[in-house]
Amino acid sequence: MLDSNDTSHININDTSKLQPMGVGDILDTTFSLYRRHFLLFMGIASIYFFAILIEYSLKGFISGTIQKALIPTLTAIPFAMVSIGGIVLASATTYLGGNITSSAALRQVFQRFFPMLGSHLIWRLVAAITLMSLMSAMLLMVRQGPFGILLAFIGFPVSIYFMICWVFHLPIVLLEEPRVGYALKRSNELVRGSWWQVFGMLILIILSSYAIAVIFKVSLGFIFIFAKFAGNTDLRSIIEWSVMEKVLDTSNFFFYVIMTGSDLILKALVLPIWVIGATILYFDRRIRKESPDIEINVAPT
Repeated sequence: MLDSNDTSHININDTSKLQPMGVGDILDTTFSLYRRHFLLFMGIASIYFFAILIEYSLKGFISGTIQKALIPTLTAIPFAMVSIGGIVLASATTYLGGNITSSAALRQVFQRFFPMLGSHLIWRLVAAITLMSLMSAMLLMVRQGPFGILLAFIGFPVSIYFMICWVFHLPIVLLEEPRVGYALKRSNELVRGSWWQVFGMLILIILSSYAIAVIFKVSLGFIFIFAKFAGNTDLRSIIEWSVMEKVLDTSNFFFYVIMTGSDLILKALVLPIWVIGATILYFDRRIRKESPDIEINVAPT
């Protein structure tokens, strides 16, 4: 998909041989790419900031529990997918030693937008089933005891299993074949035999990016509390807001605006970390499955 005009069709012979990586290597490569190409990733992540800003704004105007949960999210998904897809392409290109601009990456995302969106909606449906099965299980455990426990042991693990099996659908659609069915099948093949390793690595990548955001938000909140600028908000409220995404309870409007704005900016800042990490993990799985010295080319359009 990456042609020479966009400086993103990379033959690995022009750079170096790829080798399987350990946990430390994947994390080091992830943060190294982000640091060296920070402006590139931020240019693409700005669309994600726009997406979550839309989602946050709509939640303030929509009434009704179901509508408030669905409409803002569905509205923001297309914008978020464009941003995530752009980061995947930029990650792949820079990892293989090439150069690409944010505009070139986004143009190529639009070429495969609908297959990307289709595969992601299927994956997101499984994620929704995971959440619903967990919530239902907790409710039934209270009301019906053993039946709720049985549901938790069946529904939750099964949906989690498929979420991990299909986790590489986006890199496959963007970097290999733009077909939804192929992407899900291909992802399952890459994960097969190493489900727990992939699961553990993804958890580590996500927790790394999540921890950075939480530490920054708690630190910022502590500074405002120390400066007597946080109204009636205490450190416990800041921690709950940072960790559990609770509504920030404060009597200071300006403090609320600053903290909410910081939260949205931080979400955009840490987005590239886990997307880059997942993309590097995708390449690592290809290398391990296909050959220790595999030559990887991004499929041309």
